[in-house]
Amino acid sequence: MLLEMNVKLRRGHFDLVTQLSVGEVSVGLFGQSGAGKSTLLGLIAGTIQPQSGHISLDGKILFDSRKGIVMPREQRPIGAVLQIDCADATETVRDNLTAAYYRTRKQRRLFKPDYLINLLELGANLNQPIERLSVGERQRVALARSLLKSPKLLLLDETFAAIGHGYRSQLLPILKRLQDEFGLPVLYASQSLGEILELTDQLIVLEHGQVLRSGSLREVAKQQGILRYLGIRQIDNILLVSIRDHDYQAGCSLADSFGLPLALPLRQQFMIGSQTQVSIRANDIALSRAYIDGISIQNQLKGRICAIIPSGESLIVQVDCGGTLLVEITPGACQSMALREGDVVYCLIKTHAIVYLAELDSLPYQRIVSHGDGYYYLNNADAETTSVLEYRY
Repeated sequence: MLLEMNVKLRRGHFDLVTQLSVGEVSVGLFGQSGAGKSTLLGLIAGTIQPQSGHISLDGKILFDSRKGIVMPREQRPIGAVLQIDCADATETVRDNLTAAYYRTRKQRRLFKPDYLINLLELGANLNQPIERLSVGERQRVALARSLLKSPKLLLLDETFAAIGHGYRSQLLPILKRLQDEFGLPVLYASQSLGEILELTDQLIVLEHGQVLRSGSLREVAKQQGILRYLGIRQIDNILLVSIRDHDYQAGCSLADSFGLPLALPLRQQFMIGSQTQVSIRANDIALSRAYIDGISIQNQLKGRICAIIPSGESLIVQVDCGGTLLVEITPGACQSMALREGDVVYCLIKTHAIVYLAELDSLPYQRIVSHGDGYYYLNNADAETTSVLEYRY
């Protein structure tokens, strides 16, 4: 699947000038209120028409101002759950879903209506006209209708918030399975970075109708000044981890990162074998010359010091544990341990010092960021600007 668009749209004082390309991966469309997220999804779905430009999906033209082509939204191979539902409000839920199912070719059908009706708890509403449903119920009907369409691309606009977060644990595995097994990517728009990261770490960041940044979270966060806009706070190290098991008796989730075992706070909603990202503050990591037995700290990652970098009253120790970790210590600690570049050390991390990125939205801002590949942002929380320290090894 390849979505390509280059469009312009003016609505009052709002100008949207957007060029983007989305491949066969789910992408989060992130931006503050008024950034143009809903407008962009409407352009792709066909509920809004741009003044100029083109939009194509897998080489098929959906819109082209020069050629005078405008594919009706009903004919676009796109499922869309938008904030404004364009379905016939006088139809009953049953008729609406049945029509969507039978309009889909048999060989493309992924779901049966009864399955989605049960999953989204629509049974009590089947004989109700859509116009009599609540906003959340309409959104659930729209999601069921979109999935019954078996589209090539699924557009979701703040859907978890609209239908109720109680359905999130049921829907996330389905959306990930659609991506993994059926190659159906999701373009998910939200103001919540944590909500997006539950589905994907690929981002398109919008501001004032324009694409500000795009790429993986790590790539996007490397850009100077973007962290405050993203709402990423209190992050020093970002690690990709694979969930290996849940130890309910010990009260932790077991994972692997850099090929090394990690004990994380218990989060049973993460499936065994799934991947997620966590963050660890640099000053929440201690260093030791040797592995320590008989200590409550469960995570002791062995690594080698690559660099020792002065930072105000502290030192930032860069440790290669298979991936890069930043550790903040005092000059006195460095001197007493006689630390030098090339030394082997252990990074000691408390389980509850590790934070899941999906839970970051409400955390306060912190000043040091590492993305694990040599780029670091040294941010002064009291300053307007951000200075950048780049170190490669």
